[in-house]
Amino acid sequence: MLFAIDTNILVYAHNTASPHYNKAKQFVEMLMNERNQHGELNICLPTQVLTEFVHVITWQNLESPLSLENAIQTVEDYLDAGVKIISQQDTQVQTFINLLNTVTTRKKVFDVALAATLKDNDISGLYTRNVDDFKEFNFLKIINPLSDIME
Repeated sequence: MLFAIDTNILVYAHNTASPHYNKAKQFVEMLMNERNQHGELNICLPTQVLTEFVHVITWQNLESPLSLENAIQTVEDYLDAGVKIISQQDTQVQTFINLLNTVTTRKKVFDVALAATLKDNDISGLYTRNVDDFKEFNFLKIINPLSDIME
């Protein structure tokens, strides 16, 4: 089963001022050291997540933001490590519309877009702190790696 990492986990893992920093950093490091029988990582990063990560981690209102240069280097480090990057497919708009019909608020638009990308790329799991944002997508196994249950 291939899991994607959501933006919040990446931000926590790279924001030293976050109260979740240590746990998120350890979790991401663990994922980056786990390989399947083919030597591949068991995780992927959607392009949307990488875009959101750069946007959030460089935000000057963040207590300890990264410079744009450091944020870019962080993304390049993930690429160099061999993390599979997934992007929108040709079916994205239709999948997005189908999934959007299952939610009741416009506040979920970006979560639905991410879910559509995951669905179209046959990704069946998501590591996120925002479990409730994805609970209606029954094709995804949602895990909060920062919860006490994971310890």
